[in-house]
Amino acid sequence: MQSIALWTWSKWILLVSVTTVFAYGIVGFTLILLTWFQGWLYCLILSTTDHPPPPPVLISATLLLLLTSMLGLSGTLLNSRPILAFYAILLFPAFIALLIPAYVSYKRATFDLERKMNLAWSEWWDDRAKSIVQNSLRCCGYYSPLHQAVFSKRCYPRVPPSVRGCKAALVAYESWALRKTYTALFALVPLHLVNIIVALLCANHVTSTFGKGLTPTHYRLTYVFSCLSRANSEFCIVRRM
Repeated sequence: MQSIALWTWSKWILLVSVTTVFAYGIVGFTLILLTWFQGWLYCLILSTTDHPPPPPVLISATLLLLLTSMLGLSGTLLNSRPILAFYAILLFPAFIALLIPAYVSYKRATFDLERKMNLAWSEWWDDRAKSIVQNSLRCCGYYSPLHQAVFSKRCYPRVPPSVRGCKAALVAYESWALRKTYTALFALVPLHLVNIIVALLCANHVTSTFGKGLTPTHYRLTYVFSCLSRANSEFCIVRRM
């Protein structure tokens, strides 16, 4: 491994770029795990109704980011230009993996979310999903306690008037979750584009040596000495031409 004092500016810039890819990859992976294992309030609604982008899609995107960043880190520290070439290539599918859940979240939140929630409650979700929504949001039924409710100790036909239907709270929460999702993902797009440009420009300059550091055959001292030792040096001149 090369001494830090001999690192080029391109290598430093590339190292910072790879670190940022690893940073938003590990942050996204951590948030997905917290949602999957119910590490924060109301996350059970997201994992049950599956209305934001499906967890497998987001997990695949974050794992691809982590794999790409580890590849870039190893290539930067080892001064390996072939590894950095694979790193630059993998940044493009990682970019697409960021755009897919961002676009899906934006589309669901923007185009008639209320109608989608109505259809999901009446046709898609089973009693278990409805019960989870009712218990999490402390509501009963959809429009009212008498409309497609899953009855329990907290939800029954003669509940107090203070208990409302779940529609308003559910639509508001889904809209907030989707808006946060696509805002965060779209905010990463410019940064990821910068990382792609940095990888393309700096990957071949991790050291001060041009190319692979191999001297052309005609300029090697061993070749010159072999030519000088020959009785007829015209053979070497012809080969050089």
